[in-house]
Amino acid sequence: MSPKRLYQRFPIQIPAMTLDCDSFSPDEILSLEDGGLLVLIRNFLAQAPADHAFDELRSNLKWEQKPGLFGYPQPRLIASYGNPGVFYRYSKHEYHALDWTPCLLELKTLAESKCLALAEDMPSLASLASTSWNYCLANLYRSGTDSMGWHADNEPEMGNVIGSLSLGATRRFRIRHNSTKQSQTFLLSHGSLLVMAGTMQQHWQHEVPKTKRPVGERINLTFRTIEHSSDTP
Repeated sequence: MSPKRLYQRFPIQIPAMTLDCDSFSPDEILSLEDGGLLVLIRNFLAQAPADHAFDELRSNLKWEQKPGLFGYPQPRLIASYGNPGVFYRYSKHEYHALDWTPCLLELKTLAESKCLALAEDMPSLASLASTSWNYCLANLYRSGTDSMGWHADNEPEMGNVIGSLSLGATRRFRIRHNSTKQSQTFLLSHGSLLVMAGTMQQHWQHEVPKTKRPVGERINLTFRTIEHSSDTP
């Protein structure tokens, strides 16, 4: 689907300027230890469409607070969307996808198109060429006390390329190598896209830590590819 057709089909009004190759230039491309890859595009969405997307998703997604480890409520709200029949296992719970909303589907398609464009322009990012996600786990961080602890998205059914779109308040995103404990911190701002690929999930963990600073709400969309085996119950 071309950017022009994408713009005409859905209601979230992506300005043409956000589809410009220069505005899409990655701010950071990191080849991580042990084969991990991280790409950060801070201005993936311009201010107006990012604002519209945040308002649309905050109002219309089916947000829930699920139990986490040891039965305590997870310190954030979540919502699951994707293709029919797709579900995600995390913390001994299954999250079955609701049907894509038009807004989520547009954002997913736009991010997939960006991954394809990066793969075509930069040989070092060729692994992004086949990006096609079928699931989105949305997280709503209501304040600085909401967080995501250290973890890796390394479940057997999970694909290697994960797209993370941030909307709303800027929050810290930290990565840490499993063995060396080498770490790095990124600020994920409104409208930014972070792509994790390669073997990052096998050798690195990531988190969104709590903060005592007063911060507003943040929505994070994590686009994933989940492939259920034939023996999945």
